[in-house]
Amino acid sequence: MKPHFKTPFHALVCALLAAIAVFALSTAQMTAGDEKSPVPASILNKLDDQLVLVVKKSRGETTLEPDVYQFGGRVLVEIQGSISSGLVDQITSLGGQLVNGWGTATTFRAWIPFAQVETLASRADIRSVAAARVSITHRLNPR
Repeated sequence: MKPHFKTPFHALVCALLAAIAVFALSTAQMTAGDEKSPVPASILNKLDDQLVLVVKKSRGETTLEPDVYQFGGRVLVEIQGSISSGLVDQITSLGGQLVNGWGTATTFRAWIPFAQVETLASRADIRSVAAARVSITHRLNPR
């Protein structure tokens, strides 16, 4: 049986609506099967661009290499927030380690596993997390 359309425009509209319906159904099936939900904006706002790449790479969402200081599956981060025993305990339980002798009451450094950066940034007592830049602490004496 041949479909009967009044005008070619009517046929085009019907085809377009059918394509949109197929796309919507396939997208709904893809997102329903995902175990990984998108990173919430409240967490993304706390992370610098390089750490967003770290989070996406740990989730398998990108193949780009972040420009961060890393070693053994962990990344060196600089955290701004209120340091407390609860925060230190969580960093340790996540497999992280505080850098001794560096920091202030509100800024400190830690080695954090790639997959745990997002978890750490979700804490309310952390204002921001940035990739730490290695600093040179000695000076050259002129001759």
